Amino acid sequence: MTANLTNILSLARIIFLDGIRRYALLGLLLLSLFSEAMGLFFMDFVSHDVGRASSDFLFSIMWLGGMLFLLFHAVQVIAWDEERGVIYSILSRPLSRSAYVIGVFVGLAVLLTLLLLSLGLVAYLTLNWIQDALDPIYFPVFSSSHFILTWLGIVVAQLTILSVIMLFSGLVRGGFPVLLLSLAYYAICTGLPTVRESIESETATNGGNESTLIFLKLLSSIFPDLTRLDYKNSVLSDMLPLSVTEISTDFSIVSLYAIIMMTFACMAYVRRDLQ
Repeated sequence: MTANLTNILSLARIIFLDGIRRYALLGLLLLSLFSEAMGLFFMDFVSHDVGRASSDFLFSIMWLGGMLFLLFHAVQVIAWDEERGVIYSILSRPLSRSAYVIGVFVGLAVLLTLLLLSLGLVAYLTLNWIQDALDPIYFPVFSSSHFILTWLGIVVAQLTILSVIMLFSGLVRGGFPVLLLSLAYYAICTGLPTVRESIESETATNGGNESTLIFLKLLSSIFPDLTRLDYKNSVLSDMLPLSVTEISTDFSIVSLYAIIMMTFACMAYVRRDLQ
């Protein structure tokens, strides 16, 4: 057990240092900061509700930065193809398959969290600066605790996507197929709640479609609604949109889903040849 933990942490450290060496973190951070600076320049043209517009924009940049990291750095690190570097092939031999999967996940998770932490800190300071610079009528309330909750929701949601990418990498070979599967998965997770709400509304009005509605609800167990962790509307309010129990339940369900995906990823790697 201790040896496995040491191997996992060693591989995670190598993945982390490799990400730093490739400037993946620094490049995305600079790109996100540049986008924030350009976007905030146009905030001068927003005449009403400047606080909400600024908050939504900063959280959108934070989410976009994390997704770019997942799709263009994490996928290339995780995916196996014929042109992989020698170092990962060497490292995979003394490690168990499960330790390899967990080690890569931990290394990338630390990089992702560090990126989101940097962007979150900049967003927090920026929102405080905007609030101090404006008349209270334009930016009356800013909740630090709700900001942290929203930031944590982004982190957990994107770590869940990372766990699914780990699973896809164990099922198919090559970076491009993993990228396509990841994009398709994210698109379904984003669009499924809208379709389900539309069917529910039509069923309540005209009846029927019960079987379709049940099928869509079953699909939600495979493609979870990650927007349930989106609490950015509460950042500019003193009240939470949900109770503490409901929020804890949402985080627990999504976290359990990520653990299940990582378990399946370990099983997929055990059954395949890494070479």
